[in-house]
Amino acid sequence: MIIKKHQRFNWPNFILDVVEIVIFIVAALWLFNQTALDNPNLDDTSRITSSVKYEPLIMNTGSGNSSYVTINSSKKKNGSQTYTYYRAGSKITVSSDYATVSYGNNPMSVNAEKIPYELKKLKQMDEKYQRAYVAIYTARYEKNWQNGIGMHAGRIATQYYLIRIPDSTFVKQKRS
Repeated sequence: MIIKKHQRFNWPNFILDVVEIVIFIVAALWLFNQTALDNPNLDDTSRITSSVKYEPLIMNTGSGNSSYVTINSSKKKNGSQTYTYYRAGSKITVSSDYATVSYGNNPMSVNAEKIPYELKKLKQMDEKYQRAYVAIYTARYEKNWQNGIGMHAGRIATQYYLIRIPDSTFVKQKRS
């Protein structure tokens, strides 16, 4: 434009440049939203497939009282807890951000309400495992175009552990 027409400013070109920049910014924000800020509804079967695996707990009979779960608490500015439980052949430690301990008559705890567990199935597992089990909820992204754009297709969306014990006497607490 400068060499051939010897012009410095042209309104149609300026408007075209502004439109292109706006389209680029909107597309970049949309892609950022699809990749980094994606928070799908766990009941949305078009985007998420979910499964729940139930495993019995094994009692830890070490020093002190016997327990199904050990809660490790740290007293820092941003306090955190981890839950350690035993299952056949392994010791599992999970963060309290992705797990909760439930005891008493109701198999669901307040924290587990955010996960779509089936209450009827949890009550069946209460009878089968005598209230000593872990329900591991796993949600995976479907392999579709929408999840593919966000590079989530086939990956785990969330995993949550509902650790069910008969009562609070089966919990051992450690503080660090």
